[in-house]
Amino acid sequence: MDKAAMEYRHLVVEQQAAVTELTLARPEAKNALSQALLAELLDAIARISASATVHALVITGQGNVFCAGADLKERRANPGKDAEQRRPLLAFWQAVANFPKPVIFAANGHAAGGGFELLLLGDAVIAAESMQCWLPEVQWGGIPGGWGTQLLTRMVGPVRARWIILNGHRISAQEALAMGLVTHVVPAERVRETALTVATALAQRPPTAVALTKEAVRHALAAPLSTGVEIEDRLLQLAVAAPERQDALDRFAGGHRPS
Repeated sequence: MDKAAMEYRHLVVEQQAAVTELTLARPEAKNALSQALLAELLDAIARISASATVHALVITGQGNVFCAGADLKERRANPGKDAEQRRPLLAFWQAVANFPKPVIFAANGHAAGGGFELLLLGDAVIAAESMQCWLPEVQWGGIPGGWGTQLLTRMVGPVRARWIILNGHRISAQEALAMGLVTHVVPAERVRETALTVATALAQRPPTAVALTKEAVRHALAAPLSTGVEIEDRLLQLAVAAPERQDALDRFAGGHRPS
């Protein structure tokens, strides 16, 4: 990747071997997703998706907050343009959901509104012990608009999802772990280190198999079982036909075991 092209105003990009780390860099606004930040995120994720040298992505926040969601001050300053301002956010959500490489979120602090909804798209979520996540939109006269009503319901069930959303319930890191919303809970000072370790391990997986696995799981959320297993079989055939499949089998025959 072109280093100069990856320098942004609201986003810090760091490369560590096959892992790229994106840090939301608006700590004065609790890393809220402004239009400028979303434009930079969309540009960065497109570049990383196309890169042949990057095999995993870590996203974290600067300071002691992961992300406060949409920039409401910016939206209030532009009344009547809410739908227009939501388009880049939803485009970023779609880009993360369709990203063919592992996405690991390092939730170094609180995740509210869209920040919480963003975590629901992760392949792994490393949460600080002090992290809390919640959806406050109903209290503001709205509803979650970053796929929260849909993804959260699929993950925790309709009764619990309604309770969390209607009450703006703040979920602790340990609660989130018990619900399956995060994969790891660690002390705050170990969040980034753990996320990079997880990302480095996933970056070593055969990339075609990773991409096809993620696609198969996406279909499982929307397709009936009969359709889903047909898609799974088709994707499996593509995976085993990839050259990296034979490389992996050769390593296995030589006594190498995946980490």
